Amino acid sequence: MYTVIKRLVLGLTLLSMPALAQQHGHQMMRPDTARGMMQGGMMGQMGMMPMMQMMPRMMGMMQQGMMMQNPLHRATMMAFVLPAMADTLGLSEQQQRQLGELKQRMLQAHRARQQEIRQHQQALQALFQNEQQPDPAALREHLQAIARLEVDDRLAPYETFRQMLQVLNDAQRERLRGMQPHQLMAYMMRLPMMEMMPMMHMMHGREGMMRMMQGGMMPMMQMMQGGMPMHRQMEGQHGHDQDGHHHHRPR
Repeated sequence: MYTVIKRLVLGLTLLSMPALAQQHGHQMMRPDTARGMMQGGMMGQMGMMPMMQMMPRMMGMMQQGMMMQNPLHRATMMAFVLPAMADTLGLSEQQQRQLGELKQRMLQAHRARQQEIRQHQQALQALFQNEQQPDPAALREHLQAIARLEVDDRLAPYETFRQMLQVLNDAQRERLRGMQPHQLMAYMMRLPMMEMMPMMHMMHGREGMMRMMQGGMMPMMQMMQGGMPMHRQMEGQHGHDQDGHHHHRPR
């Protein structure tokens, strides 16, 4: 379980980096920052810090069954794992094929929506680059389009799950309803990363993903901007030796 969560957090970190770069004034794209990232394998070492900070939160969510408590989250997960329940539910080959096709259509639509969202975000950025105070109507058009796409993305797994239920017979639906959270979580943990990431994205949305990663990514961003994590700064300014005596670290 730890290994799967570690892979998931790595993916979340990589997914969140472009949006965080925008929030911090695109400082990640500055030439001096890029040079700093290339020196000494900085990304490899610092990328582990937010991942490790994120690990307890992700493990807590999964172990406490928080995903099962939210009906939309549960439906999203079911849309991803139901095609893999052939043995548990006694799915026929035709049912497996139908469920797999529904899932693939959902994923293709998700990728298309994300591409469209990126295009609107780029258009918003271009508006501010071309003029200091762009027309609010132009901004509203892109923001509303992004909001509609994000709502569609959050709702799509629920709609897909409802369609999947129609593929099952009464006995299979009853068996599915009787499954315990830990049984469903076991199927989720077997998902490959290329499916785990879209699932988390469709559960929480872009803003939700950002909130999940913000705490872990901040120390990394501080270091990339030439600083160091706040607790390290405090140690440097107010260091104490093992006997409790105050001392100053050499510069």
